[in-house]
Amino acid sequence: MLQKIRDNTQGIIAKLFIGFIIAVFALFGVETIVGTFMNASTGLKVNDVEINSLEIETLAQRKTQEFLSELGADADLSGFDESLFRTNAVNELIQRELLNQSASNSGMMVSTTAVDRRILQTEDFQVDGVYNDERSTVLLQSMGYTPSSYRALLSRETLLNQLLSAYSTTGFVTPNEVAHIASLIHQKRSFRYVSLLLDAGAADIEISDAEIAEYYEANQPQFQQEEQVKIAWLELDRESMFAEVSISEEQVRKAYDEEVASFQAQTERRAAHILFEAADAGALEGAMAEAAGIKARLDAGEDFATLAAEFSDDTGSAENGGDVGYTTGDNFVPEFEAALQALEPGQVSEPVKTEFGIHIIKLVEVNATEIEPFEARQAELERSLKTTEVDLLFLSRSEELGNLAFESVDLEEPAKTLGLQINESDWFGRSGGAGIAAAQAVIDASFSDEILEERLNSELIRVDDNRSVVIHVNDHKLPEISPLEEVKGEIAITLRLERVREQARQFGETIVSSLESGENIDSMLEAQGLAWTQLDAVERTDQRVNPAISEQVFSLPKPEANSTRVKGLTLDTGEYVVVELQSVVDGTMEDMEEGEEASLRNFISQQSSALDFAGFMTSLENKAQITGRDEPAAEEF
Repeated sequence: MLQKIRDNTQGIIAKLFIGFIIAVFALFGVETIVGTFMNASTGLKVNDVEINSLEIETLAQRKTQEFLSELGADADLSGFDESLFRTNAVNELIQRELLNQSASNSGMMVSTTAVDRRILQTEDFQVDGVYNDERSTVLLQSMGYTPSSYRALLSRETLLNQLLSAYSTTGFVTPNEVAHIASLIHQKRSFRYVSLLLDAGAADIEISDAEIAEYYEANQPQFQQEEQVKIAWLELDRESMFAEVSISEEQVRKAYDEEVASFQAQTERRAAHILFEAADAGALEGAMAEAAGIKARLDAGEDFATLAAEFSDDTGSAENGGDVGYTTGDNFVPEFEAALQALEPGQVSEPVKTEFGIHIIKLVEVNATEIEPFEARQAELERSLKTTEVDLLFLSRSEELGNLAFESVDLEEPAKTLGLQINESDWFGRSGGAGIAAAQAVIDASFSDEILEERLNSELIRVDDNRSVVIHVNDHKLPEISPLEEVKGEIAITLRLERVREQARQFGETIVSSLESGENIDSMLEAQGLAWTQLDAVERTDQRVNPAISEQVFSLPKPEANSTRVKGLTLDTGEYVVVELQSVVDGTMEDMEEGEEASLRNFISQQSSALDFAGFMTSLENKAQITGRDEPAAEEF
């Protein structure tokens, strides 16, 4: 009996590898590498091998669901185009079939032993770390596979992996390539730059009313106020309800006792036994006598495992010193469990009679969860009990508020009945406002036809895990152009900034022109209160430099001897910057940090492998006869 229990619960059976396993597809992104997109149709054929519509639709749906799950529940799907996933599915299936045919034509094979090894490496069909046949059968059926069809799938995918590995593991890089890239990565440039500030002279720039009016008329959309609403709302705050709920110490102690009982029920005891089988009543007396003799030898100090191996009729456990594993109190027959409960770790029982014969039982070890004292658990248990009560209260009031709001023309009656305060918002548009008006669910409800046009109360709106509201639109404004007087000051600031930017640009271009002519501009800069900033031996990633300036500096050609390179640029902030590149020193291998060369070699090797694979796929597709779809539009890799 115990041997059967152990075999059913602890036997080592095959683990099943689930899902499509094309690791290198994931590494290289085959769809991206090949870079072809086409419109799929039914009846696709690749060298006379048909790819049926069901395969296409199944893969397309899986890709769609994976994409949507990554976006999350609140994602904007207005521009979502599901047809792209079907196109990608067609690409992938064609590429798989081309690779499969190439592998077969090359004489590549996968042994049944290799497939079995893949099956044994899975964890998806295990229960408590052990393969479970029922679980594997159910999951395979849910995926539309039989055991044989799944083995065939694994065989095909293993074959493809072998082919793909030939490319992923054979990329290489020469020392010259590494040295060349190191010279670029660690290249150092010395330069100086001067920044022409925007606020220089801004206060002295006069903007006329005519200029303001002209700008206003030419940029009307810029001054259009969005559609806006004002709302009133009632709010249920779950956190505030904790103050309304009280929990007695008696309730807390009851919860603690239940927790202790639960922990005790989870206590695991590891048992070993020596079994003396007794097929009938006549054999029982002999078994009992034999057990008593072995018990006496154990009491005299002989080793339990040794005696179990020699005398136990449970041959399976006898090989392991009589070990029959763990129990929480219900794995073995009642007499066995009762005797085990009475033992301390290391103790051995008197002979115990069960329906299977006579046992001598040893408690090997006990795994019990340490139970904290009541005082240490009291606060958390009280909070947990309160949380349960508050959840019920919150749910009840939410349902009541939703019903009252539906039955009322405004929020007065629901507020009075539930003792809630009516809150009011400022104006806000579809882009949201402050406080409750920043919640997207509230914004959407405020501008819905039913709430906005018919002025009905909303349904209950969940703001977050602890707050729900009901809203009512009090006022509504359609989009309109702000009056000139309201935006006059804003326009004046904008025009001043434009003038300053233009002045900075013109002055900057003068500096560039003067430097290119070999003039000394120090006095010109001094007159404007400007000065050069000098930076020496700067690398591309130097954090001291504005990235836009650094990009400009490293895009300039290397200056000739005794000369410089000059360039002007406008930053996103509107400032105009003049840079003067003075010298360039290439990096060397010695500039590399520890581990950088290895990482660089690995990266270049991967790129080489990717390019080789891309060429291989292009060759396969060019030679193949693919029918049933439009010609792909070539895209850059």
